[in-house]
Amino acid sequence: MKILLGNNTLDILAGSETWMLTLATELRKLGHEVTAYSPQLGFIATKLSALGVKCVDKLDPAGGKSNKFCPAFNDDDDNFDVVICAHYEITNYIHQQLPDVPIIGVCHGIIHKNPETGEICPEHPITDFKVNYIAVSEEVQGLLKEVYGFESVVIRNFYDLERFKKEGKLPKVPKVFLVNSNYWGPQDPINKIIKEVSTHYNAEFRGIGANFAPTYEVEEILKDVDVVFGMGRSVFEGACMGKLAVVHGRWGTGGVLTPESYENLKLTNFSGRAVKGERGFMSADDIIKDIDKYFNQKNVDAVYDIIKKDHNVKVAAKNILEMANKLIK
Repeated sequence: MKILLGNNTLDILAGSETWMLTLATELRKLGHEVTAYSPQLGFIATKLSALGVKCVDKLDPAGGKSNKFCPAFNDDDDNFDVVICAHYEITNYIHQQLPDVPIIGVCHGIIHKNPETGEICPEHPITDFKVNYIAVSEEVQGLLKEVYGFESVVIRNFYDLERFKKEGKLPKVPKVFLVNSNYWGPQDPINKIIKEVSTHYNAEFRGIGANFAPTYEVEEILKDVDVVFGMGRSVFEGACMGKLAVVHGRWGTGGVLTPESYENLKLTNFSGRAVKGERGFMSADDIIKDIDKYFNQKNVDAVYDIIKKDHNVKVAAKNILEMANKLIK
């Protein structure tokens, strides 16, 4: 199958960018021909290019150009079977250039308009033409239905379990804590709660992300970590590698990820939000109680069993390709 991926950027190490990179990696393994479009090429584009994915910053054959990532787009490149893309402006642009190609859109978030200005945000769905939507959670799915009347399919954030490989066993007590986030920094009050928790255990504290130390090799950092704090994709990368995951971020504290808490946390994409309204922040003492209760191998193994079934890129890619085949037919 000839597939075009589209995203706001193919540069920064953030959620939608790594979603596209993870999917592209699996699609290439399955033998599909993949091209990626973004007006902003960069770090992610170099990773995609190394996989054999052609990356372009224009789709107009007449205005195509060569760049440091790939040769020019040309007339032979627009014969795509399906588009898989995210973000309002990107989807609009691709449809303008390729109006006859079916589109699968992924909606990652619930903020569709700026509450102060009414300006359309990147996650706003398309209302002017047909897009077949994937929602990353029931919360997003419900919003698409309630506000726009759109049906969508829930496909949760997925991970390359060959890259984020589960290995080793938890120690008796946690020795290394990690914050994995692009949303806050070392001096943020959210972070101070985590430092209090790590101090309680006399454990080492580390941070990665845009406001700490950005790195692509997250799996190398995670190898030496016992407890990971974050939300969404960031906290799940730790869970994939058999670490205790604590959902904690700008929306509130969801607490330790367990098979029981999973059922509620999945509804809002492991953000820390309650289904309706703010969940609020747990104190350091309450988080410590949770860690004391769930820091054990049995819990992380049970969570990993869920990940293999519901967050495995191999399963997600199969489901997305089934959607694509139905649209093509």
